[in-house]
Amino acid sequence: MEALLVVYDADCGVCQATVDWLRRRDRQRRLRFAGNDGELPPGVSLEETEHTVVVIGGGRKWTRGAAMSRILRELRGWALLGQALRVPGVAWIADRGYDRFARNRHRISAALGLDSCPAPRDPPAST
Repeated sequence: MEALLVVYDADCGVCQATVDWLRRRDRQRRLRFAGNDGELPPGVSLEETEHTVVVIGGGRKWTRGAAMSRILRELRGWALLGQALRVPGVAWIADRGYDRFARNRHRISAALGLDSCPAPRDPPAST
């Protein structure tokens, strides 16, 4: 199974901390990470990544709450929460919460003392 590509805002401390948290829990290596400070995959714009996480895999693209749902479904012990985020009413709330966080992510990062130093990049895939 091909790993999902998670494209995140590299200038956001909370986003960086989230990537670090995900890496520690991704024991099956089902996730790859790319900051928006480098080359972006086709169909993903810099503007988009400044407002939402983008997850790409299997010819599909997810953003906002759906992206978080997709990521969590790949992690052992978190799949149930990921499934719950797909329920229509819950998905609507998750998107609104995500949007509110995204608008305030730099302020939240500063309040938590989280720097926006780049997270280590994934090594290139071997062919």
